[in-house]
Amino acid sequence: VFRLLKQIHRALFQAAPTATHSLHHGQTLHPFPSQTNQRIVNMVKFSIPAVALAIGVGISSTIAFAPITPAASQRTASLHMSDFVQSPLAPLTVWGDKIPNILDSQTKAKARKMEFAPTIKSSDLGLASDDIDGQLAYVKEHAMEIKQQMVENGAVIFREFDLMKEQDGFVKFYEAIGMKTCLDPLHSVSARPTVDGNKNSPVYEAVNKESRKNFFIGMHNEFVGTRAPRAAAFVCFKAAEEGGEFLIADGRQIFRDLRSDLVEKLYNRNIRYSVMELPFFGWVDNLPEFAQPGVMGAVRGLANFAINSKVDFSVDLQWGEGGYDKVKMLQARAPSQPPILVHPVTGEPHWFCNVHSHSSKLRKDRESVY
Repeated sequence: VFRLLKQIHRALFQAAPTATHSLHHGQTLHPFPSQTNQRIVNMVKFSIPAVALAIGVGISSTIAFAPITPAASQRTASLHMSDFVQSPLAPLTVWGDKIPNILDSQTKAKARKMEFAPTIKSSDLGLASDDIDGQLAYVKEHAMEIKQQMVENGAVIFREFDLMKEQDGFVKFYEAIGMKTCLDPLHSVSARPTVDGNKNSPVYEAVNKESRKNFFIGMHNEFVGTRAPRAAAFVCFKAAEEGGEFLIADGRQIFRDLRSDLVEKLYNRNIRYSVMELPFFGWVDNLPEFAQPGVMGAVRGLANFAINSKVDFSVDLQWGEGGYDKVKMLQARAPSQPPILVHPVTGEPHWFCNVHSHSSKLRKDRESVY
């Protein structure tokens, strides 16, 4: 039993589904289904000296923000990550009610004008890129305006702001806007380290596990099954030696531009992911046939308990066979999920699904290129 638990624990750390965007260095998660990314129209591409705030799927909720108190607005002393207490868990995903006529909703979306991710440049504000005090004062003074832009446009990009080039300034920046912090949805499996190594730090790195170095992290929503931050702030503290561009896209426009037959098929059938495979049960086939059902039931129950007590998302374990040698394995499947949701604040439907990252065919197609 102990060996089995160790194998399951190791598999969790190696195969846990990721919810990070590729090529970012600092990320703060904030308590709304977060923005969706995909290859479709109006993607925004920005390079290293930029910070992106993204809310909802292209829209957001004021629950992601905390009011700016006088004490907070007057704080000038440097922040120390050791001063932070542990953030609360990421809020539960808001799945909402089923959309009665998905194709009618898409037709209405096609008729709406959508603007996504306006850019705020320090130079356009009459501020030098190294005017940290002036930049912080601007953010505090225009916090409500910035938040409204996030609600209406889904994301806001900041360029030429040296304020956010260090973790201390980045924290001051999102505190000035009034964003609350929450734990990474993958907190229960510790998939993502904090930038400064402090476990209570609210700024996370990308997933940098050795086992994931050759894994292409495609466009995705920032959520893991049962939990989704309401907003996220992304920044790069250290530029990549090569490449390093970061993409975001509008979930409303993804929904609008998908083929109608695909929208109808996916929405009516829902999506269910295979999030993990435990391929080390070939020894069960060597047991006497009469003993196999009882052993398989006991192993499945034990593994199910071990996984669901460790991770903060529900999984259902099913027996199957995998690999070229058809070895017996347990496959962990997530609950059925709708790929399109109605935003609980704006009422706009949007793409909220990572099937394009999990599809084995699409993943192999990406690996052949990247």
